[in-house]
Amino acid sequence: VIAEGPVELLELRWQGLREIRKYAPAWKEHIDRLYRERSLGRHLRETPLLRNLSDEALQNVAAQTVFESYGDFEWNAAYRTLRQGSAQERLGKEPLIAREGDYPNGLILIRSGFARLSRRYNHGERTISYLGKGDVFGLSSLLCQKDDNERPALAFSLRAIGYVDILVIPTPTFNEFIAPHFTAEEIAALQERTRRESAIDVSRDAEATFGPEMIEFLVEERFVNGTAAMLIDLDRCTRCDDCVRACAASHDNNPKFIRHGQVQNGIMVANACMHCVDPVCMIGCPTGAIHRDALGGEVVINDLTCIGCATCANSCPYDNIQMVQIRDEAGLFIVDEASHTPILKATKCDLCVDQLGGPACVRACPHDALIRADMQKVDQLAGWLNR
Repeated sequence: VIAEGPVELLELRWQGLREIRKYAPAWKEHIDRLYRERSLGRHLRETPLLRNLSDEALQNVAAQTVFESYGDFEWNAAYRTLRQGSAQERLGKEPLIAREGDYPNGLILIRSGFARLSRRYNHGERTISYLGKGDVFGLSSLLCQKDDNERPALAFSLRAIGYVDILVIPTPTFNEFIAPHFTAEEIAALQERTRRESAIDVSRDAEATFGPEMIEFLVEERFVNGTAAMLIDLDRCTRCDDCVRACAASHDNNPKFIRHGQVQNGIMVANACMHCVDPVCMIGCPTGAIHRDALGGEVVINDLTCIGCATCANSCPYDNIQMVQIRDEAGLFIVDEASHTPILKATKCDLCVDQLGGPACVRACPHDALIRADMQKVDQLAGWLNR
């Protein structure tokens, strides 16, 4: 946006816009209408499943698409308490989007956030996978009934993890405009994949390094949110601390992470900023000091504008932001003139954003025991775990 002359602007932060949507139905309808007119068609066109639709068919699909949101946008506040409960209690707090065995009311597209894919197991549920932005749910149930007289049913349940926005294409609209584009070979391949998924042996797969137990762990602890989570293979790690020293050397002798964290199957998720897809630490920063880097998208903190309010540290559900005392050029602590107490500022891993070689911690590990993993790239993560 370029001003051609003197102009006054009123800027509403996006957090405020979400609050207005919550309390002003007319405003919400107005914004949804603008999104449907200006952006929905492009969003659907970029979905691989819908790329072969004609413009007319896509317009019909867009006209019938429903917007829905599940969960609490500020889920991180409650999660600190919720994570202390049992798995069943945590599952009960996740809003149900679709239930296993129910009729599929439509094809679900994940617009933002994360959702848990689960199946009944004994007296509870077992997490099978998680879905993120761009994933779809319900396709196999809509296409793979055995005959025309069979009532389709969902093979899995879908629940919101934290907060999720979805688009729902109603079943009649799917059957009219999307289903005819699938060939018999594509449907047969989808049926075979559904058959294999239905034959999952949970007990057997749990014994694998990257089986349901690991997926359950990553989802339960919300680590699926990370795009650069620090994973350490404890079978290879010799506790030499070369990673910590490399981090300190790259940041004026101030390491940006702590080499401890939760462990599952010999894999530690260290207390280092994961550069989340949904960085709730950015919510409420009064100066905008914590922000995404314009080039790589890393979540970084501007030391010059950080006022030490600790809002970001309190918001981070993973305890990956620390408040530290700052020093002057002589190495002395800078103190508040009124209270004479040291001034604190927020610090965390910046993924060595200013270094061409990437994260120093990874480059320094002599045993290939450390990785910064994008938790949405499951295949790459499984390959590293199963080396």
